[in-house]
Formats: sequence, structure tokens, C-alpha cells
Amino acid sequence: MDGWNVDADGVLALLTSIDAVGPDFERSHRDVTDAAESSATLVAGGRTVLKTAWTTFIEDRSLVPGKIMHEVAAAASAVSEATAALVAGDEQISLDTLAAQSRAESWGIAPVEAYSASAGES
Repeated sequence: MDGWNVDADGVLALLTSIDAVGPDFERSHRDVTDAAESSATLVAGGRTVLKTAWTTFIEDRSLVPGKIMHEVAAAASAVSEATAALVAGDEQISLDTLAAQSRAESWGIAPVEAYSASAGES
């Protein structure tokens, strides 16, 4: 690998597309919550077998959409932070390189381009 390259615009587009599906996850979460709360209607003739079975079935499943939303949000946040760190690092490397070049030139050391075979050609 010769260097780092971060497509900040691509990252932004990815995060925007993830954000666009957020309402779908929220709707799924709400639908599962509503389904879990509807167990009261599953009592027939005083018998609660169906209600108990439904409650047991839906108990773990009702947490899934929220867990997915949490994981996606955490991953998107990590991608955003990593991208910002890499872009800031690229900018810092550029500034450090320019400062080193300026310092070298102040000591009378010409930039690398001055020593290449095509230095005098135009």
C-alpha cells in the first residue's frame, strides 16, 4: 500500500443512505411493539394459552429492530469519526510536509524536483 485515500464524499453518501432507511426501522420497531401489546386480545373464553404463547414468542423478537437500529447507529458513528480522523491526519501530514520543505529550503536544500533528471526542462 502506497498511501491512504479517503473518499469523504463517498462516506457522506453512504451515511446519508443509511439515514434514509431509519424511518423503516422505526416503523418496524413500532409495529413489533404494537404486536407485542396486542396480546390482551388473545384471550378466548378466559383461556390464556394463546396469549402466553404469543407473549413468549414475541418477547425476544420485539427487541430485534431496536438492537439493529442501535448497532447501525454505532457503526455509522464510528465510520464518521474514523473518516474525520483520517481527513484531519491527511491535512496534518500535508502541513507537516510543507513545513519540512520550507525549513529545508531555508537551510539551502532544494526540493526533490530540483535534483530530478528533468529539473531544467520546460
